[in-house]
Amino acid sequence: MMSINCAAIPSELLEAELFGYAEGAFTGAKKGGKRGKFQIASGGTLFLDEIGDMPLHMQAKILRALQEQEVDPVGGGEPVKVDVRIISATRQNLSAMIEQGLFREDLYYRLNVVNIEMPPLRERRRDIFELSNFFLTQLNHRYQSSVILSDDVKYCFLNYSWPGNIRELDNVIKAAYAICDGFIIDMTDLPAKMVARQSSEQLSKGGRRLAAALEDYECEIIKSVLQDKNGDCRQAAAELGLHRSVLYKKMAKLNIPTPRRQSAAQKP
Repeated sequence: MMSINCAAIPSELLEAELFGYAEGAFTGAKKGGKRGKFQIASGGTLFLDEIGDMPLHMQAKILRALQEQEVDPVGGGEPVKVDVRIISATRQNLSAMIEQGLFREDLYYRLNVVNIEMPPLRERRRDIFELSNFFLTQLNHRYQSSVILSDDVKYCFLNYSWPGNIRELDNVIKAAYAICDGFIIDMTDLPAKMVARQSSEQLSKGGRRLAAALEDYECEIIKSVLQDKNGDCRQAAAELGLHRSVLYKKMAKLNIPTPRRQSAAQKP
């Protein structure tokens, strides 16, 4: 699958990236020209990320490419036949953009065959800790360390609105990981805008309620992973990114009984 971020490429270069160009099409063009993403992905899939940031004049060209199944390389030449499956994504509200004249309605309906709408992170807060653990485990594995989040940081993450969604969470954890002193990411390692929203009064008032919510969530996750791993604590610990002894301590604290591993004959 080929992919291109429509927001990351200047509009004057986007057409050449998507449809390719002929030799001598512009100053600095490669000898012999260059194939675009549509030609390269022909027979497969092209992922258009952040399509909501695509300029209107390019939206018209994309629509023609999808309808006619051919593209016109920059600089002339014969149209090139392509057969491409399109997957697109955006953080923009395309319906609102259509009303404002910023996104073509015909292109929207051409692309919106199977629609998967992902709710913002603030509406699925149960995912925050699972995603945090995923990103942190990746970093710990890469740099052979065992950095964890402090309780205050977990509370902060739970209450933050995450306007940048998962990408912001990933960025915050990477930045905090890089500057944390020791093996615990604390509030001092977070961006100032996040810390400013979490006064000490709010943390102290909500601490008991949030701590209980965290424990309930942690208990559910551990039980779910244990069940998925057929009661194998070693595999469950690896899946959770924990040392086995740490998992046993958490199970004891949360009153989770040590499960009996089922044999193959006992499985339903």
